[in-house]
Amino acid sequence: MMELRDIPIQMRHFALHAMGKSLVESIFSEFTNPYAHAIGVVHCAQGAELILKARIAFEHPLLIFEKLPKPSVDDQPITASSLFDNARTVSYSSLPDLLWAATGVRVPDRITYDSFGRLRNSIVHLGTPPENLSEKTLNFAFRVIEPLIGEFWSESITEYMTQYDPDCMNYLIEQLEELEIPHSYPRDA
Repeated sequence: MMELRDIPIQMRHFALHAMGKSLVESIFSEFTNPYAHAIGVVHCAQGAELILKARIAFEHPLLIFEKLPKPSVDDQPITASSLFDNARTVSYSSLPDLLWAATGVRVPDRITYDSFGRLRNSIVHLGTPPENLSEKTLNFAFRVIEPLIGEFWSESITEYMTQYDPDCMNYLIEQLEELEIPHSYPRDA
């Protein structure tokens, strides 16, 4: 059974894998999967949300909840199970302010963060807009989220991306350079 202290660790691992998978979906052509880039947006936004929640939850797991379970008749403490069943976490749009309040860390490029959240919502609720979704995902992932991951845990989402496709690093670097996104990733020889 999961304990409260396990929540941020579980969130962090799941979030980093979601981000890695979103990069693979965003890098490669949609030729064989016409919705790969749109799914990449959804996975990237979800991963980003969980990354911020995980970092906040490392301060205290209950900080990420806007609605907590009611006290039980027998005064049992809050458990991870009771949170799964009866709690609600803070929304994507509220996370940057909560992150700052809990940790002192600001989300870089808040405008891009908010815009990407709206893009994710439009895809999930309305359909795929006629935009370059791959470009939007890579901009968001590497201008907003990757710096936070490095600051929080001294890691990179590219480590998780290569678990899904070990050969995609050079493709990623090409696209980052095309989009003029600064990076320090070495090319394979």
